[in-house]
Amino acid sequence: MVKEVFKVKSLESALYILEVNKYRAKVIAGGTDLVVDMKNDKFDKEILIDISDVKQLKFIEDEGDIMKIGGCTTLNEIIKSPKINSNLQGLKKACSLVGSPQIRSRATIGGNICNASPSSDLIPPLLALDAKVCIQSKNSERKEYLKDILLDKNKIKLNEDEILKYIEFKNLNPNQVLSFVKLGFRKSLSISKISCSVLLEIEENKFKNMNIALGALSKIAMREYEVEQYLKGKSINQNTINKALDIVQESISERLKNRASVEFKSNAVKGVLKQAIYEGISLYNIN
Repeated sequence: MVKEVFKVKSLESALYILEVNKYRAKVIAGGTDLVVDMKNDKFDKEILIDISDVKQLKFIEDEGDIMKIGGCTTLNEIIKSPKINSNLQGLKKACSLVGSPQIRSRATIGGNICNASPSSDLIPPLLALDAKVCIQSKNSERKEYLKDILLDKNKIKLNEDEILKYIEFKNLNPNQVLSFVKLGFRKSLSISKISCSVLLEIEENKFKNMNIALGALSKIAMREYEVEQYLKGKSINQNTINKALDIVQESISERLKNRASVEFKSNAVKGVLKQAIYEGISLYNIN
């Protein structure tokens, strides 16, 4: 049961309260998922620390080679930012497909990561971008690849006294584009049943490089390295893409064996990946 709420204005204040109240406090930013947990009696902390007004965590910075996005940056702020250009259309699209306009005005990129829902729309594009996260406590700071902090459903490698400070990834070159596609039961407010983000680099009508991340298929979103390796250096044609779809279907069938959803998901993933690849090719041609 929540007994105290602190609405802080600085990162230092938030980290101090976390340090003093280890295991009793929880950080809240947009609060879109946390409010649901509280209503369902799944929240057991006594102290809430509201960091939604901490300006040190609300930014989008283009540092040339690197793009940084503060943990408290809202999805609407990402959608509207001119710094997130057309090559990163997949990230903007993922943000735009999260919930309602009201939710997107409050939900944050850091909160989406920390909640670590298997159906998170933002994690697959960030995985495809090979993003890193900067995590800070009162006395230390560390950086890790996003893929390495995803431990389980709704669980990441984040200690009780730590806050996700920002996300960073390499800016894309003119030959690279990021796409995103998700399959839900309905277009509006849909929760992903399968999501896919593809970062592709094209050169001389070949897939020079390809990063593929799938979400909502297992407890955590994952990169699909086997498919990536197959596509690397291959000519862009229907036969190549069809073979890649067969590889991912076989991989998902093995990963989900003995589950009731295996037949549906192993077939549906082919259509989602195919759409994401062609969307990426289309974005490349437009750019």
